[in-house]
Amino acid sequence: MKKLALFNLENVDHLMQPADFAQATLQSPATSVFTDFKHSEPTIIAGDTTAADAFLMMQQERSPLKLVVDDRNELTGLIHIEQLSEQAIMRQVILGADRRELKIRDLMRPRDRIKALAYQQLQNCTIADIINTLQSSGEQYCVVVDRDQHHIRGLIHAQDLARRLKMPVAIRQQPTFLSIFDSLYA
Repeated sequence: MKKLALFNLENVDHLMQPADFAQATLQSPATSVFTDFKHSEPTIIAGDTTAADAFLMMQQERSPLKLVVDDRNELTGLIHIEQLSEQAIMRQVILGADRRELKIRDLMRPRDRIKALAYQQLQNCTIADIINTLQSSGEQYCVVVDRDQHHIRGLIHAQDLARRLKMPVAIRQQPTFLSIFDSLYA
């Protein structure tokens, strides 16, 4: 039996994640970059979680986006950490909500407003196709649905694409009345 030599970590040793090993380019297959729930556990949060607790949890986990589920683990919406910002909370307080009682379900993007791509489409596309689609729709993220099986198969997030490509991915969101109002009165 061999005895292995233990040694101390050096400053140049970096913690790696699975995505760090896969080289991605704009021409890489689209299926190589989405968070596939067949291989990765979805990051979920209960809709009745308070906004304050959710914000702390998402910061600690470094998870900017979570799927919101009900008590049967069915998707009810998506929450991005920006939707838990002080500005978003104050908007609800002005409308009469009690800050301490605000729940994720009060701030999330509901299921009927979530955009999706078909897994079957992704099988014939590149990362550039995904970025173009997100940019033209003004969406930072979308879910991936296996339409044959009626499964929510995964998630695509522009920040993940940028990290994998090691380049910025700019998505300009379509201005809404609220965003215009917020910018005028900020």
